[in-house]
This record gives sequence, structure tokens and C-alpha cells, in this order.
Amino acid sequence: MSAKNTVTTCLVILLSTISMGLLSEKGYCMPANKVLSIDFDKKAKAETVVVFLTKRSETNAFILHSPERIVIDINDAFIPEVRINKQIQGNMITSVRAEQNQKDTVRVVLDIMADIPYQYAITPAETKENQKLSITVFPPAKPKTPGVDKTSFDSQESVYLFEDPVVKDIFENTGPREKRSDLRLSGIVQIRSSMDTKKDDRIENNTHLKNRILIESKYKNAARVSVLSDYLYFGSNNQTDDYTLDLHEAVFLHTNNFIDFSIGKQIIRWGKADQMSPVDTINPSDFREFILPDYDETKQPVWMANAKLLFDRFTLEGVFIPFFEKSELDYFGTDWAVFPHLKKEIISSPVPQTLKNYVDGMVVHEQDPDTEAEFGLRLTTTLKNWDVGVSWHHTTEDLPYFKSFPVKNLTVDGSMTQDNLNSALATAVFTDEAIEVEFKRTNVLGFEFETTLSDIGLRGEAAWYENESFLTSSLNSSQNATFTYVLGADYTTFSDIYINMQFAHRYISGYTSDTLYFEKNNYSVFGEISRNIFFDWIEASMIYSVTLSDNSWYLSPRIRHTYIKNLELVIGANMFYGDDDTWLGRFDDNDQLFFDVSYRF
Repeated sequence: MSAKNTVTTCLVILLSTISMGLLSEKGYCMPANKVLSIDFDKKAKAETVVVFLTKRSETNAFILHSPERIVIDINDAFIPEVRINKQIQGNMITSVRAEQNQKDTVRVVLDIMADIPYQYAITPAETKENQKLSITVFPPAKPKTPGVDKTSFDSQESVYLFEDPVVKDIFENTGPREKRSDLRLSGIVQIRSSMDTKKDDRIENNTHLKNRILIESKYKNAARVSVLSDYLYFGSNNQTDDYTLDLHEAVFLHTNNFIDFSIGKQIIRWGKADQMSPVDTINPSDFREFILPDYDETKQPVWMANAKLLFDRFTLEGVFIPFFEKSELDYFGTDWAVFPHLKKEIISSPVPQTLKNYVDGMVVHEQDPDTEAEFGLRLTTTLKNWDVGVSWHHTTEDLPYFKSFPVKNLTVDGSMTQDNLNSALATAVFTDEAIEVEFKRTNVLGFEFETTLSDIGLRGEAAWYENESFLTSSLNSSQNATFTYVLGADYTTFSDIYINMQFAHRYISGYTSDTLYFEKNNYSVFGEISRNIFFDWIEASMIYSVTLSDNSWYLSPRIRHTYIKNLELVIGANMFYGDDDTWLGRFDDNDQLFFDVSYRF
């Protein structure tokens, strides 16, 4: 076993040991319940906030006024996040906040539109294994009339709470609350730095720094505007940096009991899967750092109009995108680029100067699609305990289709190493052309579902692509119809180990052997294993992605610290393994240690 593999194995074992709790919390009393996430669902006559828990807990609920709030205390529970704060596009509920109120109590707060009469019901879990606590807000049968008509809500286990206790601070140690302003400001400041574990390549980026500042302003429930400052630096050999200051989102919203409408620059999420979502095709992504950032962080807002028609039994959604926006990636010059350090590798190798000059002058010419407009439809409903949806998206691929590469008679294996390139160039024919890139039209048909079985959360997606582009050994692209499905499960063990596992299969129709990085059938497993240690302020986790069809993998063990309010510290590693002509293995020399600091306000 090589030294690198020995170090990798040791790190994996160490972090997995922590995640599995072999560093136990002896002397620490962990609450029995964990708040996993919070979701929101809107129907024509009701709005529901769902709190996903690992176990059933007792709750205490009350209302506060000026501003109007519904407060739910979940006893014997903890929340691993610094804070959950969700802006809601509801007719009655405007936002949801959750925070650790005491060491063993999580407080969930629903902000309600002022001067709107409402009732609410808390539906406890039907069994001990059920993980969902639902808070439903709906108009009273007779507006502004005290009391509740229980027949207006179909759950016989619903508890209606309208007591108004002595007003106390909504969260401890935050000072007296003032009436909430119609204009709210929030944001995040993030700094991420990393360095390679060792110098593997003659030319590579050994250091990396990212500074991301996102500031968002929201006016009531009618408008949302945010600005993003983004700086990305790759150091050492082939040093590059990139800075943008841009309008991130600018959305105008209108909502009532029948329709949710938004127009502007925004992000719309379709699908249910994590990390890999074949149905989530509305917004392009930022691939300049490959798969290292969180999935949600990579999504790029685009100008669009989105409308949801709300019916009692289903929701019909339509989206229209007038302008094409491509995913962001680098063609040359970084460890994660399409052709990572190809230019520098050839220029610094012992080849004729004419070839060096030729490669150095190589440019990419991108041609935007003739028809830019995109549109899609999505139908979602609930069948018993199953949330299901079908979708259709008439779109343009966000990733490039390489129409023509200037070097002809070229055959590479995808590794892009110096030896491979020098061998391929020996018989190549050089033309006076640019690298021609297009973006192709396609149709995507999708299906999604989500449910809970006992204490296991299940979700899945399936998508058929009319055409999908793949790079070939001649460094041109081919297009093939594909079918991809993802099946995922979430489970929290009795010892509070959270396990997320997803299985994916992609089938490429009309597959040819010159396709790089992919087989005809591609199987992969990915997800996360995590556990809180030393109470709930420190979390050890392992994010993983394993491509079974080519024996390559990515592992990211990490430790997250959230003791200081609004501040999150993460230290970890990104490790790749596999042959250098595989999808993940080609980054085998890019193993790195990283440190991430995030402050939310």
C-alpha cells in the first residue's frame, strides 16, 4: 500500500470512528430528540410547517402579539444547526425560525402576517416512529370570531392552542424584542481556504481561497433582493483569481390562497434528492470547484417567471426563462478545469516552440443557442403519505457541447497528463481554428417522490433526457438520450448516528466506446454519515461519493463547530481516488485539507 493510501485510510478510519461515536459523550447528557430539518407546504386553504424529528417529543405552544407569532417549544430536543431561518412565500406565514432555546428545548417560531385572522393546529406524530410534527395555519370558519370549529380540520388528534401566556423573550439572551420592521436584512460571510496534502504534479494549484459575501434584503412578503461578492483564488503553479460583484437575486412576489407568483432573478428547486438531482434542471450551477461546495451554494439564479396554482389536492407549477444562462466552469488553468493545466503542461515540456506557441494561443469560442427561452411544468400532490410529482422542462443544456476541437486525429484517455498528451500529439494534425462550443436544446421528463416508512425517510427521482452531451476521446462531444434514477434513504440510529445513503444509476442510450469518464451503465452510491459529539455543538461527519462502475471515490471527513451563535467553523479534508481516466479518479492528485468559516447575520 502506498504512503498516500495509508494516510488516506488512517484519516477515514479516524473520522469514521468519531462519526460512529467511539469518542462517546460520557459525562454529557444528550437530549433524546434531534431536529433534522423544517419544510413548508401550501395548499389553497391551509399552510403547513413540518418539523422533521428523530423521535416523538412533548410540545408546548402559545401565541405572541406585536408582531404576531406562533411559538412551539419541543422538549428534550436539540438542533445541530446554528439556526434555521426560512423565508416563506405564504399568504399567512411569512417566515419560520428555529433555535436552541435551552439546553434541552428547541423553539420554533412562525411569523404570521399582521391583521389576518387565523387558526392553527398542532398534529403530533401518530406513532412513536413517525418523525413529522406538523403545524397547520388556516383561516377560521368565521373571521375574527374566537374559538375553533374542529370540523374545519380533518385530524382528530389536532390540538388547538390559543392561550396567550406572559410575554417573554422569544429566544433567551437576545434582549427585548421590538416590533419587526417591514424591511429585513440578513446575510452570510464565508471564507474557505485549502491546501494540497502534498505536491503530486509538476504543475498544479497547491492553495485555494474563496471569500463569499451574500447580503439579502426582504420587504414584507413582496420583494427580495440580494447582492453577492465572490472572490476565488487558486495559487502556486498556474496562479489564477476571479472576482465578481453582482446582483444575486431580485424577486417580486405575490401570493394568495390560489396562486404563488414570483418574477425576477431567482432560484427554483425541483426534485427531492441530495447532491445529485437529475430533476433539478431549472438553474445552472457553478462548477469551478467541481463538487467540493455544498449543492445549494453552487446554484446560480436566473431571470424567470414562476407561478404555482394551489388546489386542495394538487399544485400545478409553471416556469418561463426568457434568457439562456450557462453553468460556470473553467476550460483551462485550474485543478478542476475541463482541460486542467493542458496549456502549461505542453508549454513546459520538451516540444518544438511552434507547438508551444500554437497551444498557448488556443481559445474557446462559445456560441449561444439560437432560441434562448425555456419553459417547464410541474405537478405535485400528496397520495396518502407519499409526496409525488411529475415535471417536464424544455431547456438548453447548461454545460458545453464541444462541436469542434482544433487538433485533429487526436485520441486521449481523459487523464490529461503530460505523458498522455505528448503521445496523442505525436500523430495529431493542427488546424487554424478555435475550440468551438455550443449549448444544445433538450427535453427533460422527471418524476419525484418522498415519504416516511417507520423511522426511515425515503426519497427518489427519475429523469429521461432527450439529449445529453458527453466528451469523447477526440475532445469533441457526442449527444445521447439518457435515463437516470436516484433512490435515497435517511435514518437516525438509536445512538444518534445520522445516515444518508443514495443510489444512482444512469443509462446512456447509443453509447460508444470513445465516451470519456462514463460507461453505458453507471452506478454510484453517495451520501453522508454524521453524529454530534460533546453535546450538540460539535458534529463529526463523512460525506462520500463512490462510483461503483469504475472503482473511483470521493471522501470528505469533517468536524463542524457551532458553539458560538451564528458562527460555524468546519475543518476537514477532500480526498479522491481512482484511475486517472475516471470521473473522480482524475482528481486523485488534488487531495486537500480545508478550513471553512461562516458567519450569518
